[in-house]
Amino acid sequence: MKLVSKFALALSLVAVAGAPAAFAQSNEKPKKEKKGKEAAAPVAAKKNYSKPFIAAYTPVANLLNKTKDAAAAKAEFPKVVAAIGNDDDRYEAGILAINIGAPLKDLAFQEQGIDLLLASTSTSPELKKEYTFRKGAIAYDGKRFPDAEKYMVDAYNLGHRGNNIEFLISNAMSQQNKDADAVAWIGKAIESSKAAGTVNKAYVVRAANLSAKAKNYAGAANFYKELVVTENNPDYWHDAIAFFDRSRNFNPEESLDLMRLMRVTNGLRFQQEYAGYLDSLSYIGVRYPAEAVSVLEEGFNKGVISRSNVTFSERFNEAKARLAEDTRTLPGTIAPAKASAKGMLASLTADSFFSHKDYKTAKELYESALSKAPVLDKDGVDQSDRTRFRLAMSKTMLADYAGAKADFAQITGANRKAIAEYWMMYINHLENPAPAAPVT
Repeated sequence: MKLVSKFALALSLVAVAGAPAAFAQSNEKPKKEKKGKEAAAPVAAKKNYSKPFIAAYTPVANLLNKTKDAAAAKAEFPKVVAAIGNDDDRYEAGILAINIGAPLKDLAFQEQGIDLLLASTSTSPELKKEYTFRKGAIAYDGKRFPDAEKYMVDAYNLGHRGNNIEFLISNAMSQQNKDADAVAWIGKAIESSKAAGTVNKAYVVRAANLSAKAKNYAGAANFYKELVVTENNPDYWHDAIAFFDRSRNFNPEESLDLMRLMRVTNGLRFQQEYAGYLDSLSYIGVRYPAEAVSVLEEGFNKGVISRSNVTFSERFNEAKARLAEDTRTLPGTIAPAKASAKGMLASLTADSFFSHKDYKTAKELYESALSKAPVLDKDGVDQSDRTRFRLAMSKTMLADYAGAKADFAQITGANRKAIAEYWMMYINHLENPAPAAPVT
């Protein structure tokens, strides 16, 4: 979406409908209505125009309306301004300037007319509101963003809605690097689109990007979360998780389970994300060789990472070398893990089965570990949250969505609880898949 859209030209270069009120001061008597014809619209209340103004105004208005020579009318218009004696004169001069500028496509001249209208106490509140917005729109298209912001905010406060005004105010602020204010106004634009019945996704993306520009990554993640809730879109998942990842300090185990979600939502996009995934898998030696091989092969096949990259090729060869032995010895680890009085052994063993995509065995081992709660690691730290989180992940992969949600709901640690919220959004999409697009 462009930051500046040329809409004000079309908006502003429109003549004001209706005959100029000054003509009501002429000596011409209204014609008698013919029988059978509809009654004419009532004439607006007479205004108190000064005589010098009428004398200066009439020939210029005739140049525009009778001779159809807008350029000549523009040349003579300074005489009209010089004759202004009161607010009624000022109002009428403003209308005339706008009508002269319309056929000439002269925004600057129309803006002079708008200024006269806004300066007149004779201008109705409704008209003042609309022309305050038009002045802001002209400034916006002229890239005079401080002026655009001022007049559009004034128009908004006067009650103007429509014309995507909140979005335009936000962009005017963003162009001045007032990003926090810009986010607040794009938030108003989002709420306005919601009230109209449909969330404007482009607004939400813009809000997220503005938040990120202001280094408010939590805010950016929250805006993308709105999109993820409504649409199971891999691009949205990627951005939501990427911003969320930047918004908190995760340990390697937490990062791993977040990257696993990015992977199952088909959100992995960049080389550094594959590198980060591998770092989380291998932060102590070469752990989970089956998952490392699988992730690397996926990246190679997508063309996101290259086999010619020394780092990726070495890690792939190392994991591949470990995989055969890991696969051979894994079945023999089940019985000792279940028999051990220490729940952590069953939890770690379950991790290996999860990395091999044997989610059924992983689930059984995580449940065994939790039955021996608390699940304490070698340092005596309770890893029950970690174990229950991965039990929930295993149930998700086994399509036990109700069970997975129940386990995710029991997570208590702040980081894992926040990650669990994203996993549950993913489950909601699995439970309620979007209908397939019609074949054309």
